[in-house]
This record gives sequence, C-alpha cells and structure tokens, in this order.
Amino acid sequence: MAPEVVEAMLPYFSENYGNPSSVYELAGTSKEAVSRSRETIAGILGADAKEIYFTGCGTEADNWAIVGAFEAYKEKGDHIITTKIEHHAVLHTCEYLEKVRGARITYLDVDEKQPMENRPTS
Repeated sequence: MAPEVVEAMLPYFSENYGNPSSVYELAGTSKEAVSRSRETIAGILGADAKEIYFTGCGTEADNWAIVGAFEAYKEKGDHIITTKIEHHAVLHTCEYLEKVRGARITYLDVDEKQPMENRPTS
C-alpha cells in the first residue's frame, strides 16, 4: 500500500474502528469517514454520491457487477461470455446465473497460440 494510504487508514485500525452501519457512538466516526470517501470518489468520477457503493472484497464486487449487469440487460439478451481461467468468483457467479436464472454462458478456452490479431485490446 502507498504510505499515504496507510497513514490515512491508521486511525480506523486503532481508534475509530466502529462498524459504520451500527448505531453506537464509535460507529459515527467511521460512518462519517465512509460518507466523505463516497463524496470524494463521486466527485472524481462525476457521479452522485448515492451511486457509489463499497464492497467488502473482490468476490462480492465481481458477483454484484455480473449479476447486476445480467439483470439490467436481460431484456436485450441472456448470453454471457467469459473464459475458463477466470477467477472462481466470476465462474461461480456465472454458474449461478446459468443454473438459477437461465443465463446462457459461453466459457472460452485460452491458450498461448491465440493469434495476436484476435486478442482483445485493453
């Protein structure tokens, strides 16, 4: 982590460690910090603060993004394409959508011989 991030977070590891979703006094400081962070990020992205959500981990974020996109666009189609080497958080979410929500999932093979002209660009 960048030293300035560690420095900014230290008070929340030692003094202001309250759960921001709780009602007790210690939680108020954490809740205020989360609200300020949400406002800052929204300002940087040109979004409204109520559009900014924080997740507890990458798995939760993957799940939320994939399920959310599927639900938002299912009227346009139910087909998701991923690769067989994705993180299990992505693969398990796709499996769930396939088995429970009726999504059609294509799992692409990946190998070192894929021609450069067919590789996605980032």
